Amino acid sequence: MQNNENHILRKLLPFATFIVVGHFAVVIWHLFLLLKVQPSTPWFAALLLVVTNLLPVVGLFAFAKGRYNLAAGLIAVPLSVALVIGGYTHFVTAGSDNVFWMPPGALRLPFQISAVLLALLESLGCYVALRTFAAARAKHAAS
Repeated sequence: MQNNENHILRKLLPFATFIVVGHFAVVIWHLFLLLKVQPSTPWFAALLLVVTNLLPVVGLFAFAKGRYNLAAGLIAVPLSVALVIGGYTHFVTAGSDNVFWMPPGALRLPFQISAVLLALLESLGCYVALRTFAAARAKHAAS
């Protein structure tokens, strides 16, 4: 049984890498668009978002070192928080950063695309983190 968990974990690392690196790139793009859509956004909020979104990248290094539970936590927590907050602000509440209520303009379509990509990548990242938790737990139970 432990061989199966090792196989699952080996297969998850490239998938997690694609998701986390892609997510970070889209976050930078989305943040750039957000600062143009809402120029009143404080610089420290943007900096905090960048630093927070580096945690899943750190999780990839933990994953590669075999620290699967730490890696899954570093990926799952920031991405799930971002999914909830971003989902609420970009898809539920009315405002200038809601993808359905944005005023027309040159930045509307890129902002909408980046918000949808973030939701998709955050969902996939949470799934990979949960699979990593499960495989690591099964591996530990088998040993």
